[in-house]
Amino acid sequence: MMKKTFFLLAFLPVAALASESFTLSIPQRGDVSQEIGEVRLLLGLNAAPAGAQLVVNGTTTLSLGATQTIAGDSVSFETAPNNRVLIRYRPLSNFSGDFCAGAGAVPKDIPLRFSGAQDVIDYRMSSFVVGAPAAECSDVSRRIADLPATIAANADGVAPALVALDQGRLELDVLLVLDKSGSIAELPPGAGPTTTTTKEQILKSAADAFVAGWEQIDANTGHDEDRIGIVFFDNVATPQTPGGAFFQVRGAGWQPAINAIDTLTPGNSTSIGAGINSAMEQWKNDPAHDATLVVVTDGMQNTAPLITPAPSGFLGLTPVAGLPLELRKRFIPIQMIGFGTPATVDENLLRNISLETAGRSYMGINATDMFDVFAMTLVAVLKGNTVSLATRHSASLTAATATATRNVVVDKSVRRVLYSLQWTPPLRDAFALEVMRPNSTTVATPSSTRSLPQAAMQTFDKPIDGTWTVRVRRNPRLRDNGAVPYTLNVFFLEKHLDYRLAADKGRVRAEISYDGKPLKGLPPGAIRVRVLRPKATLAAVLRASKGKQQQRPTPGDPQNEKQLALTKLTMEDLAQLRPSRAEVVTLREEKRGVYSVPIEKPAIPGSYAYEVVLDWTDPRTGHVHREERIEQFVGEKR
Repeated sequence: MMKKTFFLLAFLPVAALASESFTLSIPQRGDVSQEIGEVRLLLGLNAAPAGAQLVVNGTTTLSLGATQTIAGDSVSFETAPNNRVLIRYRPLSNFSGDFCAGAGAVPKDIPLRFSGAQDVIDYRMSSFVVGAPAAECSDVSRRIADLPATIAANADGVAPALVALDQGRLELDVLLVLDKSGSIAELPPGAGPTTTTTKEQILKSAADAFVAGWEQIDANTGHDEDRIGIVFFDNVATPQTPGGAFFQVRGAGWQPAINAIDTLTPGNSTSIGAGINSAMEQWKNDPAHDATLVVVTDGMQNTAPLITPAPSGFLGLTPVAGLPLELRKRFIPIQMIGFGTPATVDENLLRNISLETAGRSYMGINATDMFDVFAMTLVAVLKGNTVSLATRHSASLTAATATATRNVVVDKSVRRVLYSLQWTPPLRDAFALEVMRPNSTTVATPSSTRSLPQAAMQTFDKPIDGTWTVRVRRNPRLRDNGAVPYTLNVFFLEKHLDYRLAADKGRVRAEISYDGKPLKGLPPGAIRVRVLRPKATLAAVLRASKGKQQQRPTPGDPQNEKQLALTKLTMEDLAQLRPSRAEVVTLREEKRGVYSVPIEKPAIPGSYAYEVVLDWTDPRTGHVHREERIEQFVGEKR
């Protein structure tokens, strides 16, 4: 975007020419525990920011490095790398105590003026609310895109209106914390007699696609400073430093991160705590952006430092790098992925880690599941930024043929579509994608492509509205004539639509916004949820499996009597523990833009899943279709 020229200002002093004014607007969100607690606004300048100032409300001037309380709110003005300045605005006057006490919140419009010899050329901004209201309210950690703060360029009589390029969200640091314990060399749960693909192979392939998928969906959107770091853990944690650096920067390409993942080699026992602490310590030494951890484990922690309840009852971990004992007070979201069954992985621990740190937790037992849960985790990491899933599909394909076409509804909110196809390792180049535009049978040319040994990706920028179609074609040169499983996920980079789903307190809730405003009055049946429940408890499955021949345990983590008993379980046994029995319910509008439905109280301890489908046609949005899955663990009654 080019700067406008203001000829009427030609006789003003030079400093005034560089001054630019705007209004920061913080809305009232209508949820006392989810009112905005902090806004971060990063201004990019055409020169180093020395001497720059921020004028608040037209009367209070902050120099670089200053923090002041103004009308009960906290405002700071800081130097940031690469000729930028960071404004942090905390509307403390909207809270009567901690950041969950927002009952008295009111909308705020704060006049701001940047003043200095520099010119503001671009900006990026994110809004933050409490991440886990049930666990910790003393600070904010979750980014939002539904009802966020906004800025409007306004001349204030002293300086002209701000003219700068909107670069969207603030950059992110994502740290992949991957289990390399001995058990990762084993076959996945319930593997058939002809299966040779190990959990190690599946994990590498799924994590590679996670990195490549994020690189594709956010490519060329002004986020070249996003970073990825890799930590392996078994009985100890080992940060990876490809090219001599822990963090790999998007602008330089993320192939080194993929190369690092591919060096994972099975080792000894399992210290989830060591992996988490190592990743957080690496970030604390270089906290350039907000951090999110993605932790993958296939077993139960058995080596110190252990994650255990602190005196408060919330989860604690021996602190490092000045971090507090309790995970909830570190304000770093942790997304957890359990690679195994609810029996072989401590699902209750994984779910609680995510619950207390504003993350999500998913379980996968085979390659198809792992590709799917990594896709959902990518959406969880980027929520509030915003990426969503348009459709998810898993199947198998035999012979050198193509599948039937599947519909993908693209609406005007979509800036980019990413088709991501993955298949079970070690097969390479097994499938290809064929995407057709609306009302066409001709295979479309993508804006970009990305190939991995077990993945094919295509992106389409600025896609036209309508029903696209996609099919999967098997490589005719593939020697394996058997059925090959694959997973197809279609991601949208959003422009207008944002939504947040939650399952708690006996309800499934959806908060829907469009252009940052609540999307109220959706037609009946617009949001449906398929509630999946387990068929039996672990204890019942183990009782039923007694007398089955014991499999020889493979080398790996130490196994106790219960874990050895679990090796006898067949795929049919494991299916009893998986969320499967289903009923479909419809959400209704609870208040403006908030839709919910009560869920029948869980009767069986174990894994539950809620598959939510957003599908409606409305004059404001057109035809919208999105899919998302939430998982939950219900423990035994005490």
